[in-house]
Parts: sequence; C-alpha cells; structure tokens
Amino acid sequence: MIRFVSILGLMLCVVGAGPLDRLDRLAGTWNMQGTFLTTPYSSAGTAAGTTSCAWSNDRRFMICQQSVTLSDKADHDVTIYSYDDAKQAYRFYNIHAGDSTSSTIIMNGDTVTYPFTFTHGGQTVQIQTVNVWKGSTFYNWRTEYSTDNGTTWTPMASGTSQKT
Repeated sequence: MIRFVSILGLMLCVVGAGPLDRLDRLAGTWNMQGTFLTTPYSSAGTAAGTTSCAWSNDRRFMICQQSVTLSDKADHDVTIYSYDDAKQAYRFYNIHAGDSTSSTIIMNGDTVTYPFTFTHGGQTVQIQTVNVWKGSTFYNWRTEYSTDNGTTWTPMASGTSQKT
C-alpha cells in the first residue's frame, strides 16, 4: 500500500503503510441506524446515532465521539482505537460516564469483529458486533450473543452506518 503524507507542505510517498493505516477508514462522521430485538441481554427498539472519528495529534489513536438514541434514550460515549505493535493486535476502548470496556478487535479483510465476554447467572456470555464494510463509506453491522462458546449465535441487533 502506498500512502501520501504532507510534512511542512511537502507531499511525501510512504511505501508499505503500517497497520494503523487500516483504521483510516473510520475517520470522518458516520450516521448509524438500527433495530434492537428482545433477548435476555437487549430490549426491542430502534437506534439512531452519529459518530465522529479523527486521529490523535501523534496519529497513534483513532478517537471517536458517539451519540446514540436508543428507543428515545440518549447515550454518549468515546471510543479509542489503537494498534499494539508488540502483540500485533488492534485494541478498542469504549468509555461511558459510568463505566468502560476494552477488547482486542479482529480485522479480517472487510469484516471487523468486536468480541466481549461477561458472566450472567454463573454462565459465560459472549457478545460480538460484526461490521461488514461495503466500500469506504458504508457498512452493515450486527450484534449477536452466544451462551455455548460461540457454536450458536443469536441476533440482538442490526443496522447500517453511512459516512456523511
């Protein structure tokens, strides 16, 4: 991959761009819509939101501010993406006013998977959101859960996201 960067007004060609460049597609403002289903871990309703993402000044972190309305209830959060060179892994941090989560995300071609695990009533529950890109300005997303170690996935939500 070839990437052009401007340094002091000079255009330079960078050959063999690094793993952080895979996060470039997130930069910009995105409008999301979706539908949630009733499950043991989600409530039925519609969702709409806006996410704005930009690189940190040192281009080490992609920082996104998100505002989502789920069934007339507003939710705001900040997410941070990074790449761990030592572990060759993409990291995702989601921060709300009252809590935070983190995960190692999986980037496989045009599919990005955000896996999370928690315990509910003594049972391990896996949840994953899967974004499938359909070009540089649109992706479909779905969220699903599994209580059998990923053998069976049950839908929780789905929708689309479009770059504006």
